[in-house]
Amino acid sequence: MNEFEVISIDMFQTLVNINSRRNYIWKRILGEDYSLDLAKKYAGLINELVYKRFHKDVNQAGIFLNLKSIFKQYFFEVFSKINLDFSQDKAAEIFANEHNLAKPYSDTNDFFELINGVIPICLVSDSDLDMISSHIDNFKFDKIFISEKVKAYKNQSNGKIFNKIIDYYNVKPEKILHIGDASSDIIGANRVGIKTCWINRNEYKWEHDIKPTYIINSLRDIADILGLEKKS
Repeated sequence: MNEFEVISIDMFQTLVNINSRRNYIWKRILGEDYSLDLAKKYAGLINELVYKRFHKDVNQAGIFLNLKSIFKQYFFEVFSKINLDFSQDKAAEIFANEHNLAKPYSDTNDFFELINGVIPICLVSDSDLDMISSHIDNFKFDKIFISEKVKAYKNQSNGKIFNKIIDYYNVKPEKILHIGDASSDIIGANRVGIKTCWINRNEYKWEHDIKPTYIINSLRDIADILGLEKKS
């Protein structure tokens, strides 16, 4: 018997594949100098800053900064390092626009067909509104919790964005299941008592002390957790 009353879910790398837009981002930035090797290298430099600093930066900031503002700084640092003369403001706009163009994974529609009408699905995303607007229109969410709107990120120590879900639905946190691909999804939701499901599409090794409640390789596998019949 299903024990959950609400499903919350991440967007990028959970429902849609932003990695598929990496080369488009760097084609628009590099122009005639674009190559696959450079796109991979420069995307790696951005990701290195994100992995090393993002959660620390947002936790220590005295005021809320939206994602584009944070990435403007990251682009500035990378462009300075590689001596690239390109506006970090324009790069952040491209970054946001390409997120809007990311395509759903093959199991995304099956997930919504399986869950909709059974359990409310809300979106929880570390993103700006203009990064995610097209996806909000494409999917049937009961409610959306977006960092730019809530003024908080998933792994912030105060648990604000996840507490918003608990308050909105007025249910016990253990009756909510949050699904996401990143450590911030699992650690942030766990911090306020929400059950967690790590979608591990690439069979990575979990390297954090706080463990997800469940691990799946496809959104179709959520049927097993909820006791529902999988779509054929």
